Amino acid sequence: MAPWGFFCWIRLANRPPKNILAAEFMRLPKLLILLALVFSPMMRLQGHQVASVELEFLESETTWRLAGEMDIAYMLPETRNVPGGLPLSRAAVMKYPNQELARIRTETENTLRKLLRITFAENEVPWRVEFPDFDKEPLELPPEAGDIALLSVHLDIPPVASPGELKIHWAGEQETELIILVEEGDEPRILATLPGGSLTLLRNDATSAAVVVDRPIFWNWILSGFRHVIPLGLDHMLFILGFFLLVPKWKPLLGQSLLFTTAHSVTLALAVLGYVTVPSKFVEIMIAVSIAWIGIENLFTQKVGKRRLILVFCFGLLHGLGFASVLAGKLGDTPREELLKPLLGFNLGVELAQITVLCTAFLIFWPLKKWQKKAQIVGSVFVALAGLGWMVERIFS
Repeated sequence: MAPWGFFCWIRLANRPPKNILAAEFMRLPKLLILLALVFSPMMRLQGHQVASVELEFLESETTWRLAGEMDIAYMLPETRNVPGGLPLSRAAVMKYPNQELARIRTETENTLRKLLRITFAENEVPWRVEFPDFDKEPLELPPEAGDIALLSVHLDIPPVASPGELKIHWAGEQETELIILVEEGDEPRILATLPGGSLTLLRNDATSAAVVVDRPIFWNWILSGFRHVIPLGLDHMLFILGFFLLVPKWKPLLGQSLLFTTAHSVTLALAVLGYVTVPSKFVEIMIAVSIAWIGIENLFTQKVGKRRLILVFCFGLLHGLGFASVLAGKLGDTPREELLKPLLGFNLGVELAQITVLCTAFLIFWPLKKWQKKAQIVGSVFVALAGLGWMVERIFS
């Protein structure tokens, strides 16, 4: 038996019950709890890891260009889509031999051509890939505070002098998004699409003159926030489930959910705007701690009091920093005046996902009303163990 599991077992077996939930907890089959405690360190539940590709569309008389910086680890077949996979080191990659650098160049272009398709007037158009970093001697990759190996990429498209729409089609994986910044004077546009979608970059009218394309709908950012929780945010879903397992009634649940959303909206905005910076590993560890805390607290209280609401708000501030690591990467160098809609849409999507989790929990627990207290206990134990498992995993990863 894991030492900490044995210690927890002894404590739980001898502590006198403090309330109804704790009393029910003591009456559960001890073998079930013991097995859960013993095997919980082996749990390797995965939290959210959302990748994205960001490009800037630049238009001139001689070329249409999409420019951006690609995560080299995301471009290589051996490091793509590895759960919990780490990026390559910028310093290490710049010391690679020429043969390996040539392979990175080839694999990056191959990956981009698998992910992206460009059309004009519904017809495929050719495009050329350039890597300006490789023109430097010695090689110098874009600077990155986290020592992440990025590679500058230019996708050049010959301009077409005829009526039609220039579109880019995205074939990324489930968890990836394509985000494009289109420069239009003082009011750039932010475009985003999920895998299987497409974006209109420009439209030529009957005179072949470029005209402004309608701005992207607010729904894109709502959907992005929703997907960050469902299906990609298992840790976030369990945290919300922890609310439900304490008092499964709509009034206290909506209050906690809205308070939590308000809190994470504050730190999300501050972090994306650059006012707050916290190491991402510390944030991920503390998010795991918050999940475990909520699950454990459920076992020793039976109402949503002032203390619970303060905890929900504080944990919301923490989770907002976790959201920021996702959204900040998607928005890149987007001007501040363009951040309001993405922030509002993303937060609205998260809130809708939280309500969806609560609705689903009601549906699942409805047939268990006869055993409601026991179901709440078992669910809270699972939430606590999941949080502890994530905490250990993130500390030592």
